[in-house]
This record gives sequence, C-alpha cells and structure tokens, in this order.
Amino acid sequence: MAIILKGYKKDWALLRIWTDVAVHFLKRYRNPLLLGKIRRSILEFRDSTTPSKKITKIVKIDGKYFLNSNMNGWPDPTFFRPLEIEVSKGFKEPLNNLERLKIVQVALTKKCPLNCEHCYEGHELNKKDTLTLDDHKKIVKKLQDAGVALIQYAGGEPMTKVDQLVEIFHSADQRSKFHVFTSGFNCTYENLLRLKEAGLSGISISIDHYLEDKHKAFRRNEKSYNWALEAARNAINLKLVVTFTVCVTKEFCTEEHLWNYLNFAKTQGASFVQIAEPRAVGNYENQNVSLTSEQIKVLDEFFIEANTKKDHASLPIVLNAGYHQRKRGCFGAAEHYLYIDTDGYVNSCPFCRNKKNHILSDSNESDLLEMRIEGCGIKQN
Repeated sequence: MAIILKGYKKDWALLRIWTDVAVHFLKRYRNPLLLGKIRRSILEFRDSTTPSKKITKIVKIDGKYFLNSNMNGWPDPTFFRPLEIEVSKGFKEPLNNLERLKIVQVALTKKCPLNCEHCYEGHELNKKDTLTLDDHKKIVKKLQDAGVALIQYAGGEPMTKVDQLVEIFHSADQRSKFHVFTSGFNCTYENLLRLKEAGLSGISISIDHYLEDKHKAFRRNEKSYNWALEAARNAINLKLVVTFTVCVTKEFCTEEHLWNYLNFAKTQGASFVQIAEPRAVGNYENQNVSLTSEQIKVLDEFFIEANTKKDHASLPIVLNAGYHQRKRGCFGAAEHYLYIDTDGYVNSCPFCRNKKNHILSDSNESDLLEMRIEGCGIKQN
C-alpha cells in the first residue's frame, strides 16, 4: 500500500534524498566547491515542476519515495538522471537532443476496444500496426543508450498486447523504468504481475469521472469503469505506482467535480492524479473544447491548493502539465519530453503533431533541434 508522507516524516525522507543527491554529484564532479551551482540547477528544476517552493508531501511505494509519477523513485540510479540533465545545462556539458530527454512516451499500438470521447489517436484506432516487435526493441535500445530514464507506453490500448510488452521490457536493461497508460482493459492481476516481473514500475489509469455512468459515457464502453477500478486494485496490490488520469472537460471543470474526483482517487488508492486539459485533436478535432480563462483559473487554484494546503496533505499529489506550460513554457517539443506515435514518428506531444522523421532514422538530432526551436504548437480555441 502506498503511503503519502507529510510533516516530519516527509522532511526526514527529503533530507535523506537531498543528502544522497549531494553525494551523487560529489562523486560525479569530485569538487565540493561546485555544490552551490549544482544546488541552484536542481532547485530551478524543482520549482519548474511543483506549484510552490516547498514540497508539502511525497509518496512512499514499495520502499521508494516519489515526488511525482513522471519521475522515478528514490533510492534508484534512474532517479538521478533528470537531475544530471539539469545540472549538465549549467556546466554546458555536451548532451545531444535525445540525451536531454527525461521522458519519452511510445504509442505501442493502434488497437483499442474503446473509442473515447477525447482520444487523441481517434483517427488511427484499429488500423493496421506498422511497428513490429523488433522495431519496438530497437526503439527501447536507442532511448536507453541516450539515457532516457522513464519510458511510458500508450496507444491505442497497450494492454491489448501484453505479450509484446513483456518481451519489450525483457529486452531492456535497468537503465530505464517503464510505465503503461491504460483504460484498465486486460489489467488482470496475472498480466500486471508478468509486466512487473519484466520491468513495469507504474500504471496510469484513465478514469474521467468519479460517477460510474459519466465515465462509461465518456469512454463509450459499459465495462470501462469496472476495468479501471479492477486495474487500480491489482496495481496497488502489486505495489506499482498508481496514477489516475482525468480529462478535465468544460463540463467537469468545477470546484465540486475536481475535489470530488480527488477524494474518489484517494478512496481507490491512487497516489497521483494527472490532469489532462482537452485539446482539439483526434476525436475532438475542430471542436471548441479548450477551457475558458475562468475555468483555467479554477483548475490552477485547485492544483495549487490540493498540493500545498495542510488540510489536503493526505490526498493524492496532483500533476498538471498545463499549469507549468502557462508559467514556464511547454515541457514537450523535445525540451523534456517526446512523443513517438503509432507509426514510429517523433512528435512534440500527443496533442501537438508537428511530426518529424522516424525515431529509428539517423536524423533525430536535427529533427529534435528543429522541434525545440519551433516550440509548442498547440493552438487554443
């Protein structure tokens, strides 16, 4: 069972983490006089990923401590990689654009038993897959060789291809951790156990409403709610990192819905809630789905309060990339994150489809540089 730490327990855990971080970088640079500069780089990174300068809660799962579900837990060698990338910028170390990435999301398949209202791959669902198992093994090797510490699998529905996922994870080594983004389909205890034994460390389950009927309607599938809750139970029992992902539509974006959802996520055992703001792509193409400025204010205030107020210290940690995008710029576009679509082409993110060449091509360096220069291409309604 995951434990959300607050107060002195949180402070003690953070002290141990930052002490180990200092030791790690002392060994790396062998110069204690550089620790001040290293500390500044790390604090800048922390401030870019949290809503305040003070971390108010962390999560302990299976002996590891997590600041958020998009960063690996400590103690583990992969925990340090995002920090190494940030520090290397301050020292102007020669990392190429692939080596700068902290997270890569790979769309495993076009197959999916649902056709969700907001699906960003809606136009590709259930077409023929073009990437082979061997292609995916080569992709993982290329990402691991570049030092990518967290590789996330999405789709379609990646759990339609459990056997393939198991083989992909077994082909990899310990330089990366793996997460799966799923509707909950096919997430039996046995399947998740096989994946965990092969290398899975976390699961992000799409649950788009705390009310069963609303979720089923959004997912356009009568079984989707039970799938999601069963997936959560099985993942928690296997001590995986469990995140609930919710698409906050215009209808959903009220204080009442947001707080009800966060409490619902707590009762189901989730450690994190990740907010996805709707974009006019995929099944939402050409629709006026973007949140209004008033709704964004509601969402941002909820995000800050949920993560910083003592009254909510026992609730799951909330993640919202949209908040940070508005404050500091997009983390996608090969700045921190990259999306590889179902055909293997690199994109800024699942919503911003400025597609470049294939990930297995030799042009990634120039592609990612071009992507970073172009920046985020999301267009608001």
